[in-house]
Amino acid sequence: MTGTSPLPQLFSAEFGVAPAVLARLGVFDPSLNLDTKLFPDPLLLDDSEHPEFSSAKATFENYFDLVRIMIAGSRGDTTSKPWREAKARLQFPEIKGTCLGYGSESISGSGVGPKTAARLTKTAYDIISLGIDDPDLFMAMGLFEDDFGPDLIGDMFTNVCLSHILDFNARILAQLNLPTSEFVITTSDRTRHRAGLVRNHLASTNKVDVPVILMPLDILRDLPVALDWTGVHEVAAQNAAFRQSLNDEISHLWSKRTLESKKKLKQWALSRPTAFGDLLDLVHGMDGKPYDFAGDRLGELVWRSIADRAKSDFPLKFSSANIAQPSDVSKIVDQIIEQFIFLIEKRDLWKDLYTPDGKVRLEAAAQRMFFGIAYAYCKANGVDLTPEADTGRGPVDFKFSVGFKSRVIVEAKLSTNTRLVHGYEKQLEQYDEAEEAFESRYLILNVGKIGRKLKSLRRVEEERRKAGKPLPVVHVVDGTPKASASKSMI
Repeated sequence: MTGTSPLPQLFSAEFGVAPAVLARLGVFDPSLNLDTKLFPDPLLLDDSEHPEFSSAKATFENYFDLVRIMIAGSRGDTTSKPWREAKARLQFPEIKGTCLGYGSESISGSGVGPKTAARLTKTAYDIISLGIDDPDLFMAMGLFEDDFGPDLIGDMFTNVCLSHILDFNARILAQLNLPTSEFVITTSDRTRHRAGLVRNHLASTNKVDVPVILMPLDILRDLPVALDWTGVHEVAAQNAAFRQSLNDEISHLWSKRTLESKKKLKQWALSRPTAFGDLLDLVHGMDGKPYDFAGDRLGELVWRSIADRAKSDFPLKFSSANIAQPSDVSKIVDQIIEQFIFLIEKRDLWKDLYTPDGKVRLEAAAQRMFFGIAYAYCKANGVDLTPEADTGRGPVDFKFSVGFKSRVIVEAKLSTNTRLVHGYEKQLEQYDEAEEAFESRYLILNVGKIGRKLKSLRRVEEERRKAGKPLPVVHVVDGTPKASASKSMI
């Protein structure tokens, strides 16, 4: 394998720090080469156990209160100095080094540029014109403003509260006794911060040094409160006054999270002062809690070590290391699938499909499990194959290929997926439309609720077979909880 490994390379392993030590200190163990999809949430700052963050919420609020005052003072004149200064302060450059966010193949993001800042300034002016003077209005905007996602809130936080983050790093790095280098970081208010941080040699180049910026566990969430429609919905359900202020057209939007929903919610929120005030009250009333790292519902953490465990405890030697024919690619993929099934069904890997309290982890967790194991086995055998995968939260195709003709696609789905049959039919469409020859495998992990979906899929499969048309090979893996197992992967 050439290039940077798509498997997570953890801070703890690279710097020789025991993960248990980081956990005891309340420090997140980042992957140095791949972003983890967790985000700092400013609304969790008040409850942080770390002294460096005791005044961070006040820092955050003071920053945005100043921006609010500038926007109000501009009186809507986009050419005025207060407006231009406010817009400049709403541009948040990405602070490289936290290793958090949606960069699935790297730790790089884009930050908040001039266009987004201009739109945020205009929306903020509309809100302020209603008489709203709460600096958290900028957080509440996340529920209805386009392109206002968790990465943006992360960029906001790291820019505004960088001094607190750097103080935290200074204490932790001193306790870990790690060598540091001086870095200079410029934030959105044009302040230059100097700090001693460890160098991320997996992200740094000869020309650019990138630091590792450690973050505390207790301010990280999978989705910041200000973007959590589900949480707002739960609070709204208990708030009779708010329910009365919603009309039927708006009340049903909370469960959809679509662009159209955002547009309508924005229209409602800006329709009168009491509407946006109610929205702010709901955001403040939400029960924000840090990510449950022990349960790891999203599977953000569990997959990070699974490849090493599989490779060391259950090594696999490919029957063919020389790939000369398309059939050689197929053989290797089938060996990997057979090994994956063996690990799930016979070696307790099924446990990683569930949280400790027995809830099924999200489908992306299972997909990343397969990806990690497949990549590890390919690399261990020196096979020049590149599984290509979007390790984000969407559907994932794993492509094993040599040239354009020898391609095998593996798609992994949980049995709980309501679009299980649709996913299979989508692969059939690929077969029918493809100009280049390829094969595919459809991997179903049965974690329950498979019901009639498998019968429907088998019916489509049989119709295709009778018509002499190509078919994906379907594998149904028993991922249901087992009473006992001969050997544990955990």
